[in-house]
Amino acid sequence: MPIIPSVTRGVGDDDIGQWFSLLLADAGCQLEWMPVGQSAEWSVQDGVIAHRSKGFFTVVGLRWTSPAGRQVEQPFLDQQEIGTLGFVMRIEEGRRQLLVQAKFEPGNVGLIQLAPTCQATRSNIQRLHGGNSPPFVEYFPEESNALYDIQQSEQGTRFLRKRNRNVLVAASVESSIPVTHRWMEVDFVLDLMARDFLVNTDARSVLVCSPWQQLVSRAPFSRYSDGFSSELLLSMRSPSVHRSLAEVREQVQRLRSITEPPEIIGLDELSGWEWTPEGLSAEDGFLRVRHIRVAVTGREVPAWDQPIIDSVSDGMVLLVCARIDGVLHFLFRLGTEAGLYSRVELTATEVVEPGDPYDDVRMRWSGTVVAQCRQSEEGGRFYRDTNTYRIVDIGAAGETEPDCCWLTLHDIRQLLDEPGWLTNEARSVLSLLLPWL
Repeated sequence: MPIIPSVTRGVGDDDIGQWFSLLLADAGCQLEWMPVGQSAEWSVQDGVIAHRSKGFFTVVGLRWTSPAGRQVEQPFLDQQEIGTLGFVMRIEEGRRQLLVQAKFEPGNVGLIQLAPTCQATRSNIQRLHGGNSPPFVEYFPEESNALYDIQQSEQGTRFLRKRNRNVLVAASVESSIPVTHRWMEVDFVLDLMARDFLVNTDARSVLVCSPWQQLVSRAPFSRYSDGFSSELLLSMRSPSVHRSLAEVREQVQRLRSITEPPEIIGLDELSGWEWTPEGLSAEDGFLRVRHIRVAVTGREVPAWDQPIIDSVSDGMVLLVCARIDGVLHFLFRLGTEAGLYSRVELTATEVVEPGDPYDDVRMRWSGTVVAQCRQSEEGGRFYRDTNTYRIVDIGAAGETEPDCCWLTLHDIRQLLDEPGWLTNEARSVLSLLLPWL
């Protein structure tokens, strides 16, 4: 099978771009598609794609009933072990710095993106691959005095009940720093949230979840004094006047209680899916499960192969903001996703999943685009799945649908301090606000 060409990232001719270019040159990366039947590590057995170690993850079939009453069947990644996504932070000459990682993932747009200090599955931590331990994993023990250590969900439309620890620790690193890692000032990293294909999904999640005041050592959203910054600061200090947070929680819990869990079925039982030379594909072509072989230096192992999700089109995640009684609010929707651990979480105003073949998403919001960027999703499991993230200011808030709620930053912060209230997509679009933090 032919080598897969890399994709050029628009990071510009700057220090980060040069760093990435040097790492890629040293990595000697090679990617190629292969049939899963040629793999010595993975095989199709008992209706699932599984690794010979029984670790990492499996690809299973899932059947569920959508909120609209339609039966849906789709392959899902079953990886219910808890991974670790963690940043180490230090104070150097009075300035807060993060130890960031330039991490290679085969599905990243550009192949390398900025990642947390440690980004590791439990299987990798246990070294089931036979290679080295993930770098700096020792700074994130399961029992720690972290500034933040809370489990949050992954994409509930691709992963089955997958959660990760999102962790921020304050520590001095005594060991030498490998070429894949650098200390960067917190404010500089937050500014990078506006750049396309630069900060990966795991880093965005950890940073938006981290306690904001401890992250930046100032009142959250007091960095600037312009008009929008003042509105963010007021929103941070104001509970919603639209609906109490207790009411929102109750509405989510009520929907969870009546939402039936999905049924795991064999891949050979999936209706509307077929095995092709490219892998397991939807008959309408919107999504495929393919198999990829990777060779690269600088990872825990120099070569491996694995299944990977390949969506055929880009998605979009839109978060609307508006004012209620002069206070900036953000509009969230109750999102029912078959793979979510709790089945229902608050998601962005509108979400179109990469490869989504349906046309029933209401992209009807017009206003001022406050922030926007394009990002690829989990590059270790998805092949260049791309979303456009956008925050749109519509002015004054109007009436909402029953499954929507307006929240202030004060409310959002409280939800981030607990597990399982905001989807991965909601957290990623909220990370577009971090340059104002």
